[in-house]
Amino acid sequence: MPPAGATRVMAVLNLTPDSFSDGGRFASPAQAVAAGRAAVQAGAELLDLGAVSTRPGSRPPPPDEEWARLEPVLGPLRAAVSVPLSLDTTRAAVLERALELGVDLLNDTSALADDPDLGPLAAQAGLPVVLMHRRGTPADMQDAPRYHDCLAEVLAGLREAVARAEAAGIAAERLLLDPGIGFGKRLEHNLALLAGLPALVALGHRTLLGCSRKAFLGAVTGAEVQDREHGTTVTTVLAAQAGVDFVRVHDPAAARQALDLLAAVEGARGAR
Repeated sequence: MPPAGATRVMAVLNLTPDSFSDGGRFASPAQAVAAGRAAVQAGAELLDLGAVSTRPGSRPPPPDEEWARLEPVLGPLRAAVSVPLSLDTTRAAVLERALELGVDLLNDTSALADDPDLGPLAAQAGLPVVLMHRRGTPADMQDAPRYHDCLAEVLAGLREAVARAEAAGIAAERLLLDPGIGFGKRLEHNLALLAGLPALVALGHRTLLGCSRKAFLGAVTGAEVQDREHGTTVTTVLAAQAGVDFVRVHDPAAARQALDLLAAVEGARGAR
């Protein structure tokens, strides 16, 4: 995992036919590898590979199908880029196979709650692990999400996830916390979490934020999914200003430009 410091860019590489933003984008493994290489050239410092859509209402394919989407891409991509590769999965069977080809980080949208074998496997492999807050499953998480105090409840849920990870043998310094924007949250919940990012950072673990092109951006701006990059960039800046360690984005060039400009302005402010 890259050392702590400035906010870093994690680029999304979806190998799914049905993701909300870019499902079915790649007609061949070679196209996916080329896209990964291009993302790195555009400024991505990590690549996050996922082969299961987590869009609201989706249901996961069988594990063998998930692996069939990953296998032809993972090995060639590992050979093509030098940045760390993150695997977005909730299944130990998939991670076990992927470890043989070379992954550096586990991004688990269930925070180790779906598969009891996943945490111990990640611990044995010494992987950093992203623990994301989620209410329900992708199939039902947006049906009727309710919170009394969204920020407080999400932070409490993440503390529980940390305890679960540590019980599985994963060291605290290997954990990253993600508030799960859009996963069992309405518009007002997502906005509360963005406003509360400093409280997330104050938990004392590395942090990750994934807002890229999500529905709440469209709810605020009226933009369709492919036109939400401006809103995404604002969330990248908000994350950096709060001290979030990683932003997960579809357009790494836009995120990189925003972060570089913010760093330049903050540098000028510090020089005054």
